Amino acid sequence: MAQTLAPILLVEDDPSVRRSLVAFLEDHGYQTRSAATLRDARLALRDGYPRLCLLDLNLPDGNGLDLLRDLIRLRAPSRVAVMTAFPLHHLLPPDARPTLVGWMTKPVAPGQLLELVESSLKADS
Repeated sequence: MAQTLAPILLVEDDPSVRRSLVAFLEDHGYQTRSAATLRDARLALRDGYPRLCLLDLNLPDGNGLDLLRDLIRLRAPSRVAVMTAFPLHHLLPPDARPTLVGWMTKPVAPGQLLELVESSLKADS
């Protein structure tokens, strides 16, 4: 069982996907906040940096890579795993490592998500 002291920020614009992923993560003991837009994600960061950010790239008000760039620029202690239906690896900023810890293709398999979350948070401990 995961510790509840590992906050995760889930940035996903699809309401049903967002709800189901939040419920799944919370069922596994993770403290999870969510945001549907790039703006909401940036506002959520004002309350503190999550240990892990699960980030959709195609958001209604911008590109999730902009949030990744923000976290890199701010030298935030957060790690980022991208969730997208598009093969956009070529758009990653050159300095994305070590902030970027994973890339998952949608639809995200629950087992794959849980494995990535657990390994990312364990490596960050």
